[in-house]
Order: sequence, then C-alpha cells, then structure tokens
Amino acid sequence: MKMKSGMEQAVSVLLLLSRLPVQASLTSEAISQRLRVSPSYLKKLMRTLVQAGLAESLPGTKGGFTLTKPLADITLYDVYQAVEGRGSMYQGKGLLQSVFEGESHCVLETVMGEIEDKWSNLMREESLQHVMDRVGELYDLEKIDDWVIKQVKGQL
Repeated sequence: MKMKSGMEQAVSVLLLLSRLPVQASLTSEAISQRLRVSPSYLKKLMRTLVQAGLAESLPGTKGGFTLTKPLADITLYDVYQAVEGRGSMYQGKGLLQSVFEGESHCVLETVMGEIEDKWSNLMREESLQHVMDRVGELYDLEKIDDWVIKQVKGQL
C-alpha cells in the first residue's frame, strides 16, 4: 500500500495551523513556501481540507487558514479520508472467482476488507495531538512558533 504525499503534507499543514495564536490565520502563500510546494497545489490541498471540515478559509486581505477544531479532535483517519477519499483501498477484479470458478463473493476482497477495517480503526485511534506531542519531543517548536508569529505580524 502506498499513500500519496498529500497525506504528509496535509498533516504538516494542520500541525502548522495548530501553532497559530487565537484569532490568527496563515496565508496560502506562507504555507506553500513553508511546505515548498507550488501555490496552485497548496490551494487544491487547502480546498480539500476545508471541504473535509478540518480547516477554515478566512476571506479578505488579512485572511488565510485556521483549524476548525483542536488537534485532539482530528484523527489520522480524518486526514486520510480527506486526502485519499472514501473508496476502498483494494479494488478486486473478481479474478479468484474466475480462476476457481466460484459462485459467491471474492474471498480476497473479503480478506482485504477485513484488513482495511483494522487499519482504519488504528488510524481512528491516532489523533493529530498525539502526532504533535511526538513532534514536540523531536523538534524545536520554538523555531516554528517564531516563524508563525512573523507570518501573522506580516499580515497586520
């Protein structure tokens, strides 16, 4: 199984937004520069996060993006669903049924569905707050907080 890079980028954006002071937002330009992605790509990613209810877009010259809820209320599964969509990871073609001349459902599709359920449940148990806690153990959050404050002050 391979996830798109959008998953890591989306988690990064949401963690970045969590560092904002109250009533502040980050512009798409600042976020795209920080993530080193094109502004057009970032706008697509942000639209996805806004549509999923994970981020909010604030209009106007001092507008930007904010979180819609605390990191503790956002799971990795929420982000995965926003970025990857709601379809099943495994899309069988019914080959086992054909090869073994079966009349019933595809066994492999059932097994893969059970595995996907377990994997999804594990992702539902993992909040972005837990991810941020781990980030804080490994990285200097003061640097990112300083960067965020500079961005916010630049909007004033």
